Amino acid sequence: MSTGGYVHRRGIHCESACQCNILAAAGHEVDEDVVFGLDGGFGFSFFPARGGAPDIVVGKQAIMPLRAARLMGVEVAAHAPTSGKGLAQLLESAPAVMVRVDLGRLPYWGLEGRSSFGGYFVNVVRALDDDRFEVSDPALDTTVLVTAADLEAARSSRDSPPLNPDRKAYVFGARRSAPQLGLVGPVAVRNLCRDVLKPGSRSLGLAGMKQLQSTAPTWPRTKLGEVDDVDAAGRVVRTDALSRQLLHLGRQIETFGTGGGLFRPMIGRFLAAVAEASGDARYTGPAELFRASGRHWQTLGRALLDGAATPGGDRQQLVDAVVDTVGTAMDLEKRALRALGGV
Repeated sequence: MSTGGYVHRRGIHCESACQCNILAAAGHEVDEDVVFGLDGGFGFSFFPARGGAPDIVVGKQAIMPLRAARLMGVEVAAHAPTSGKGLAQLLESAPAVMVRVDLGRLPYWGLEGRSSFGGYFVNVVRALDDDRFEVSDPALDTTVLVTAADLEAARSSRDSPPLNPDRKAYVFGARRSAPQLGLVGPVAVRNLCRDVLKPGSRSLGLAGMKQLQSTAPTWPRTKLGEVDDVDAAGRVVRTDALSRQLLHLGRQIETFGTGGGLFRPMIGRFLAAVAEASGDARYTGPAELFRASGRHWQTLGRALLDGAATPGGDRQQLVDAVVDTVGTAMDLEKRALRALGGV
C-alpha cells in the first residue's frame, strides 16, 4: 500500500525493515540484511526477570544505534513526542515517522499486554481526522489503523524493563552520500566483533549467552504458579509460568521480528555481502558459521513454540534443549567472531 511517497513492504526485522522502507520513500533502495549489519545492533542480550515473569532474550545488543544511518550518510533526528498531536506534527514534514513501541500493547498482535517487548518498531505514515493513525508494521502484509490511545499506550508502556520504548520517534532526512559496502562493511564488522566479544556487561554478548545457559536450568524451580498467556490464535489461556517462559523464548527466537533464528541468518547474509563487495574471502567462513548457528537457534525456537504450547509435554526436555543449543551456538559464534577479529 502506498501513502504519499511511502510504500509499505513486509520485512524480516522490524528495525531494519522500517529503515529500509523510509529510505526507499526517499529513493534509496538498500538491502535489509545490509542495513541490519551496518547498524551494529547484532549480538545477544539476556535480562532476567523477577519472579515468574519470563526472562528476556534478544538477539541484539543495541536498540536503534543509528550506525547504519551514519555510515550511509543519512541524517536522523530523534524525538519523544508525548501525545498523538505531537506525533502528527512530525508527520507534517516526513513521509513516515519510525516509532518504538511495546509489541504486546499493539492491539492487532492480539497479545493484550500479556507478552511484552519494548524494543519493537513500526512506521507511522498518516494521521487521520478521526484520532487514528495508519501504521506500517513490517510483520504484516498491509498497513493497519490504530487509535491514538492504543498507539500511545504502546509507545509509553513500562511493561518491558529495561527495554521500555520511552516514546522514542525518529525522522529521517536526506542522504548526503552513496556509501560503498566494500569500504563501510568492514568497519561495521569490526564494531560487531568488539561489541560481542567485549561488551562491558555480563548481560550482553557471549557473557549474556553464558548467563542464559546457566540460568535456564533454574527455570523449573523459579518459574512457578499459574499465569495468563495468549495462544497463537490470540486467545487468552491459563498456563504455568514455566511453559510461558519457554513459549516466550520461542517467540523471541522466531516470531518477534528476528526473521527466524535470532537474527543469525541475517548476519550471515550480511557477511556474505561484505565478502562479495570487498572481494575478501575471509568473511565467507564466518558467514557460514553464523548461518549454522542460526539453524540451531531456529530448531530450538520451533521446538519451544510447539512443545511449550502442548499440554502435558516434557518441559524438562525443552529446558535441556535450551542449555544444549546455547552451548552449541556459543561455540560456533566464538569461532566466527575470532576469525573476523583478524580481518
